[in-house]
Amino acid sequence: MVKVAVAGGSGNVARELIEGILAAKRHQIMVLTRNKPDEHKRDGVQWVQADYHNKAALVEVLAGVDVVLSFVLPYSDNEDIAQKTLIDACIAAGVKRFAPSE
Repeated sequence: MVKVAVAGGSGNVARELIEGILAAKRHQIMVLTRNKPDEHKRDGVQWVQADYHNKAALVEVLAGVDVVLSFVLPYSDNEDIAQKTLIDACIAAGVKRFAPSE
């Protein structure tokens, strides 16, 4: 079973994608969100609060993840480093595939 992490998963587009992945019943899903995880409960989905400016913490969270789908919004990242930090963490954690939404 492939483990998929969805960064920025509390947004509308990401939620649609998550529903599609859940319907296939072939993947484990982990959603990374800046918000508190208990705000978005959904069966079959693991919610993790993520700090996109902390590479070491992201590497730990992404251990064992096969695919990261990123829906991190550029306008919500004033310092413009969240996506870069996420990519660097994916490489360090051994994530096989990274797909940005843009």
